Amino acid sequence: MTSFFANRVKDNIDINDEVIANSMMASAATSAQAYLNASMAAPTPELKAMYSSSLNQVLVGHTSVSELAIKKGWEKPYDAPSEQLSDAYNKSKNTLS
Repeated sequence: MTSFFANRVKDNIDINDEVIANSMMASAATSAQAYLNASMAAPTPELKAMYSSSLNQVLVGHTSVSELAIKKGWEKPYDAPSEQLSDAYNKSKNTLS
C-alpha cells in the first residue's frame, strides 16, 4: 500500500535533492531560532545548557547541508549579489510556471 501512495505522490510532485536540501536548511534555521529563544529565556542553568546543546546540534546539521549545497552548486554564496538575485528570480519563475 505504501508504494501506491509513494508512486501517486511522485507522479504529482517534482522533488529533487536540491529541494530537499533547501527545505532542510529552512527547517534548521527555524529550529535554531526556537532553540536560541528558549535558551535565552531558560529559567535554570540546566535548561539553558540543554537548549544550547540542541542549538549546537542544529547548527552542525545546517552547516553540513549548506556545505553540500555549495559543493553541488545549488547555492553560490560567493557570486556577486546581482547574480544571486538574478538566480533567485529565475528559480522563482521556474517554480511558479
